[in-house]
Amino acid sequence: MRLRSLFFIIIMITAAACSPTTQETGSTTSAPSTTTTAPADTPSCLSGELPFVEQGVVAALDSQGRDAHAIAGIRWHALDGCERIEIEFLSASGSPASRIGPVGVSILSDTGIVRVTMSEAIVDSAVADTTLNGNLLDRWFVIEGISDGLAVDLHLGARAAARAFTTTSPARLVVDLVPAKEDLPITQPAAEDGIVLMAPQAGVSLYPLQIAGYAAPSIDAVRIRLSDSTGVFIDRSVSTLSPIHVWHAFDIGLSDGPSGSLDLFVGTVNEEDEQVSGVEVPLDLP
Repeated sequence: MRLRSLFFIIIMITAAACSPTTQETGSTTSAPSTTTTAPADTPSCLSGELPFVEQGVVAALDSQGRDAHAIAGIRWHALDGCERIEIEFLSASGSPASRIGPVGVSILSDTGIVRVTMSEAIVDSAVADTTLNGNLLDRWFVIEGISDGLAVDLHLGARAAARAFTTTSPARLVVDLVPAKEDLPITQPAAEDGIVLMAPQAGVSLYPLQIAGYAAPSIDAVRIRLSDSTGVFIDRSVSTLSPIHVWHAFDIGLSDGPSGSLDLFVGTVNEEDEQVSGVEVPLDLP
């Protein structure tokens, strides 16, 4: 009897061991992921959640332990629906910089200018300007004399919105551009023969009159003349000589002067004081 019971227990244990395993069907479930992934074909200048700005301050950025000393180059990428500009930097030793330091980016939508201003540590550049003729970005200039350090003006061919951010190791400033929501016209600065005249624009102006812009690296001095058909009323020379091969800013103010329909000339003259090249804009002054 005892052997029969033992044999029965062994059979029951063997049967249980050979039974298929049943998985538990409890109520525990995986939480759905809230991470959104951009489609694989989304351009880099449209990826992410950083907002675009159409007017005013785009970004005020900074990084600790900066070592950027010079602009190494400016790259432009035309992508589907957007454009990306990458400004690269060098350290004082000539190697790629790891951090930029303070930098500001703003947009003047009516004149189509995205301006990048840098700290006093950025004092040299391997590039000065180029013309691109993109859908949004038309050309850019590296300028001395606008801020404590160098500045970069991005001239747009159409109204746009911008965003900006920096990367480290290597140090880069990235500016993304997209078309503005409203395709309103812009009034680009007058630019010709190595002169970019930011102000004033052609038309009605008032005193005090601010005359500001920048001149090409090859121009050591800019002549500013205000005249009409009867003669020259104001004739001034402003130095734009620079130790580095970039554009140099000029800015003078006239508290008072002649009135009526006048011509403003900003450019260069020869040894006989004859106007050689530059920008001329008509002004109406009270």
